[in-house]
Amino acid sequence: MEKNQIRESSEEDYNWLVVKHGNEEEKKELLTLFDLPEDIFIGSDEPEEVSRLEHLRDTKLNNPFLYTLIDLSSNHQERIEKRLEPDTFILSKGLMITYVSRESNLVERLIEKHGSELRHFEDIIAFATLMIYTHYINGLKEIKKQIDQLDAAARKTTENNELFNLADTERDMVYLDHTLKDQNLTVNHLMERKEFLDKLDNESLVYDIKLRQKFANKLVTIYRDLLETIGGLFSDMMDNNLNHLMKYLDSAALVVAVPSLIAGLWGINTGGLPGKDNTIGTILVFGLAVLVGILTAVYLSKKDFSKTK
Repeated sequence: MEKNQIRESSEEDYNWLVVKHGNEEEKKELLTLFDLPEDIFIGSDEPEEVSRLEHLRDTKLNNPFLYTLIDLSSNHQERIEKRLEPDTFILSKGLMITYVSRESNLVERLIEKHGSELRHFEDIIAFATLMIYTHYINGLKEIKKQIDQLDAAARKTTENNELFNLADTERDMVYLDHTLKDQNLTVNHLMERKEFLDKLDNESLVYDIKLRQKFANKLVTIYRDLLETIGGLFSDMMDNNLNHLMKYLDSAALVVAVPSLIAGLWGINTGGLPGKDNTIGTILVFGLAVLVGILTAVYLSKKDFSKTK
């Protein structure tokens, strides 16, 4: 970064070092070169990485602080763990180090979209934060489409596929909810650093960051509540279907039991029953049992079991 512009430079002449998914040797070289803490990149490629803002002590950098946020990839085909990409900024006087994951395009998109507005290191960090929250908002809007589909499906079916989709969507929301909650404290602390804000000197950008942060947090809260409602709807639908099945089975048992009762009573060996000495008696009993069974089935099929009275 030179004269309020970003340009590519040599290894000997740079003040913004971007490291993209460095291997273990590159990480060790970076730690040794600037005497950075050994645990600084431990979770740098994991979705469970902790968002943080902290001052680094005993390094070769001039008054450095560490700022880590978790970005959200726009690749909706990947699982949520693959889409969460930690981005780390180490800002010091005269040098900034940025570490991003292998699949991250944050730096490229940042330069492409806001290149003309990046005059200081603070601008890079602020606009990167703004873009990250924009990515979360866009990702949550895509999840809203899935929630609407699940809501429509819950009113018509309880098939396994829809239940699996519900579980996957709830899983995504759990990751996003915890990530955003973790990130809130970090971003709030950054927005309270007087030295950072003075160098940034862009109140409208700070306002936009806080606004998108608030919007993303509101979306994730609403959508988690919606998913809980849909999950309850699926459970109620399954209970309702089970109740209908039990009513059907009870009706079927009653249809079978009535003719059996008639035949059983007729077959009591106590004498005095009509037709007991006549060969046609069995046919009459059988016919009567079938007739009563049919009448019982017709009656039960027309009865509305949803009425309580």
